[in-house]
Amino acid sequence: MATLFRLIGVLAFFAVAGCSSLFFYPAKPWAQNPTRIGLGYEDVILIHPKGLRVHGWWLPAVGKPRGTVYFLHGNAQNISTHIMSVNWLPDAGFNVFLLDYRGYGLSEGKAKFPEVLADIQLGLDWLGKSSRLDGKPLIVFGQSLGASMSIEVMSEESNQGKAQCAVFEAAFTGYRDITSDIMKRSWLLWPMRPLVVPFMPPRKWDPIENIGAITMPKLVMHSKEDDVIPYKQGEALYDAAAAPKEFQALLGQHIEAMRDPSVQKRAVDFFEKRCDVAPREVMSPVTPSREQIPAPSLPVAPPVSDSTDSRTLTF
Repeated sequence: MATLFRLIGVLAFFAVAGCSSLFFYPAKPWAQNPTRIGLGYEDVILIHPKGLRVHGWWLPAVGKPRGTVYFLHGNAQNISTHIMSVNWLPDAGFNVFLLDYRGYGLSEGKAKFPEVLADIQLGLDWLGKSSRLDGKPLIVFGQSLGASMSIEVMSEESNQGKAQCAVFEAAFTGYRDITSDIMKRSWLLWPMRPLVVPFMPPRKWDPIENIGAITMPKLVMHSKEDDVIPYKQGEALYDAAAAPKEFQALLGQHIEAMRDPSVQKRAVDFFEKRCDVAPREVMSPVTPSREQIPAPSLPVAPPVSDSTDSRTLTF
C-alpha cells in the first residue's frame, strides 16, 4: 500500500471519476511459483460472465484437510509475492485458494472499482459450487486492501453463510479516510487533499460502513507498528463489527506479522475455536519445514474472551 500513497500527490491533477484505479499496483511477472518453495499447487482459471479470465492458485493441504482458506492479497505485486503470508497453511492442514484480481499476474483485464469486487465474488462463488470444500469450513482471509474489499463483499446479504469465519488483517476504515490520512502526513500533499479525496471510491464500499453486516465470527488483526494504515483504524473496524468478534494487536511492519509462528498459532486457535475447524488428533508444528522468510518472534498474549466479544493485546 505504501507505493500507492506516495504516488497520490504526483497524480493528484488526474483526479477524475476513474481515479479509484490508483488503489491498484499490479505486477504481471511472477517472482516465484509454489513449487519453488516446496508447495504442491494447481493453476485455477475462472471465467467471468463477461468472458474475462481470472487466475488463482490452489494449494492442497498436507494430509487430511481441516478446512479451506480463501486468501485475498493487498494492492501491489501479485500472488507470487503474497504467498509468503499463507505458505504455512498447507502444513497446518488447510487448503488455500489465492486469487489474483484482474490485471494481476495471469489474470486478464485492468484492476478498477467496482469490477475487482466482482472478482472476489467470482472466487467465492466458485469455492461454494465446487466440491473442493468437502463439507469442511471455509475461512476468508484478507490483508490490507484485500481485507478492506472482502469486508464489502462478505457483507452482502446473499453471501451470509457462505463462509464459516473471516480474518481481516490491516484493513482501513474507508478509501477516502486512508487517502486523507496519508496525505496529511506530508506538508506538500496536505493542501492537495480536496483535489484527490472526493474522487476516491464512495462511502458505500467503505469497510466501516459494511463490517457490521457480517454475521459470521471474525478476527480483526492490526499491527501497532503499521506505518501504512494506522492502528486506530483497525480498532475502529473492530468496534463497528458485530459479535462474535475478536481483536488481535500485532507488532511488526505492514502485513508482515503473519510470517511469525506465534501469530500463525493465534490464527489456528481462532479457526478451531470460532470456525468449526476440528483440532488435529496429533498436532504437528504449525511452522513448515520448507523455506520461508524468517521473522522475529512476536509474543501473542492469551485472548480475553467471552461468548460474543473479545480483545487480545500483544505487548
